[in-house]
Amino acid sequence: MKHYFSILIFIAFLLSVSPVSATHKVYVIHGYASPLALVRKLNRHLKKEHYNTEIYQYKSVYSELDSIGKKLYDDLKNANVDTVSFVTHSMGGLVVRSLFQYASKDANFPHIYRVVMIAPPNKGAEMADIFDSFKMLKKLLGPNVKNMRTDSTSYANRLPQPNTTVGIVIGMRGKKKGYNPYIKNDNDGFISVEKMRLENESDVFFTKADHVFVVRKKVVLKQTVAFLRNGQFTHQ
Repeated sequence: MKHYFSILIFIAFLLSVSPVSATHKVYVIHGYASPLALVRKLNRHLKKEHYNTEIYQYKSVYSELDSIGKKLYDDLKNANVDTVSFVTHSMGGLVVRSLFQYASKDANFPHIYRVVMIAPPNKGAEMADIFDSFKMLKKLLGPNVKNMRTDSTSYANRLPQPNTTVGIVIGMRGKKKGYNPYIKNDNDGFISVEKMRLENESDVFFTKADHVFVVRKKVVLKQTVAFLRNGQFTHQ
């Protein structure tokens, strides 16, 4: 009997000192002026693959990118998770890069595991240059059009490189000229291929798709899961 109780006490001790298994959550971040319906298919697919997910909703048009990144940081500080990953569409990639400004200085922030950026304007978007040139539209379109300009002083080009494993999905036409004739070289209708790249991404997946609907393509859904699992795309 004494031996039996000794075993129970030892097991209780192990349970008390053993770390609780890490909780991981994937946040799906939509883009500028984007309806949530556009990323719901992606979110459903991640749930089918047994990921704990949440679509992070924010005011993309009238809130400054920096304040959105700070709010995301604050919200995740209060979330009951140990590790987070992000799957972003369009401007959502800049929201996550803005988050890194705050998270990288906080040792207690949840570990950022992996990031999949789909059609991100990492070096700005040529369509933002075009829209920002119309003075009459500036108030209507909000501050983030200017933040996504391609010039070197824009917010997009001043953000730090994310210090984690990043995969980028790039939509394109697959020809010398892209979907938008007003943008040089191949593009997805909003951003040229080269403007979507970072300097330190781990992997890149190219697919024929336009900027809006690339996030709903079946192959993109599969490649997103592949990167979250393995840190690389399958390229099949």
